[in-house]
Amino acid sequence: MLKLTKWLIWLYMLLLMFEGALRKWVFPGAADALLVVRDPVLLGIYAFAVLSGRVPRSAFLGAVGALTLASVIFSFLAGQTNIIVLAYGLRTNYLHLPLIWVIAEVFDREDVDKMGSWLLLIGMAMTALMVQQFRSPADAIINCGVGGDPDAQIHGAGGHIRPPGFFSFIIGPTVFFPVYTAFFLHQASSKRRLWWPLLVGAGLALAIALPISISRGTAIAAGVVGIALVLGMIRLGVFNMAIIRMALVGVAVVFALSFTPVFKDARYAFMDRWTIAAEESGGRGWGSLVGRVTSVVEVPVALMSQAPVFGYGVGYGSSVAARILTGQRGFLLAEDEWSKCYLELGPLLGSAFLLFRIVVAFYLLAVAWQALKRDRDTLPLMLWAACGPTTIIFFQWAQPTVLGFAVLTGGLLLAATKHPEEQEEEENEEDSDDEEDESEEPDTDDEAEAEAPSELEVQRRRMRGL
Repeated sequence: MLKLTKWLIWLYMLLLMFEGALRKWVFPGAADALLVVRDPVLLGIYAFAVLSGRVPRSAFLGAVGALTLASVIFSFLAGQTNIIVLAYGLRTNYLHLPLIWVIAEVFDREDVDKMGSWLLLIGMAMTALMVQQFRSPADAIINCGVGGDPDAQIHGAGGHIRPPGFFSFIIGPTVFFPVYTAFFLHQASSKRRLWWPLLVGAGLALAIALPISISRGTAIAAGVVGIALVLGMIRLGVFNMAIIRMALVGVAVVFALSFTPVFKDARYAFMDRWTIAAEESGGRGWGSLVGRVTSVVEVPVALMSQAPVFGYGVGYGSSVAARILTGQRGFLLAEDEWSKCYLELGPLLGSAFLLFRIVVAFYLLAVAWQALKRDRDTLPLMLWAACGPTTIIFFQWAQPTVLGFAVLTGGLLLAATKHPEEQEEEENEEDSDDEEDESEEPDTDDEAEAEAPSELEVQRRRMRGL
């Protein structure tokens, strides 16, 4: 059962990576149904986790249950009685969240490293696709949107679209490449699993993908992961000349790439995007970006006083609700996540839900920081930089790709702190305890007391919130 659970987690990852390709090119007529293609797999993961005895014990899961029940009650009090909209809202906010702790229960560090290597391989293939999308006209089949729509993609600059790769929209690369960066920097700086020519190819793919995405957010998010690595190394006292030489080699490679035609075109388009943004914000390119970040908090806070006490009902602000209730594409309430949460759930429950997400993010940060100090391991900290401030706290979970990367990356972060040798020691201890229990028949029930967990097990449970 445990092996089947792991396979389903791998299938969840593969569907997350290729869900957009299925909706755009393979089954465009079933694009709406494929929006929730990972949900049956998710339910299978939960079922097999229960059958294999790998049910996570965490106070966070109790909070998820309480928020789910409260959201149902508030929705009915708000008069939102469309069951499909209600179910989709509950699915978006709560159904996928427990996967973070299920992955932590089922995977160990070896599984995380394997999945990271495969994500690097997939990322290289996707970069090649993005190059072709960048070079192709906006109405080319390779650039069509969900359902085969030829006008669904977002235009960047210089007459190019923002290439989404295998994903449905550019938000896919925005949330994927920070995770890709974390695994690449981990293998490049500490433990290489890929054959070194493949690892070099992964670095080249990253250097090409960031400018060719024509997305400032993608480049900055990947940069934040790099900053997390530097801070981690400084904390460990290993930021030495070898690391500086590796960074200089990276700069030299990027400089050499800058003379290639595709990189040159991508760089021009990327800089055009900055120029356009600067013109829109009165000549301040960074000012427009800072304004977008601050508005994520300022606008929702201003909307709190306008939201009904019980909100409009969970799910009401999603694009699915707009499609069902009005027959039109778009959003009925707001596009940004925090505003949507306040308007859907009301100021009280909306604040509780957003606070829960903030607490989860800082809990993951605490786990990552503890792993840095205890195991001298920078990967969990980089994975947190890839998901904590973005997909977990601020980004729109109604977008399936964002939701998927939020829970997958959070789960991989927790599982990365579980090393196989520690797991083997614990399993051996459990096996020896079972053998002793079978060989010794206790005279009374009072004499059959369970042995206290080891210090390592106590520390691991505390780290994972058990």
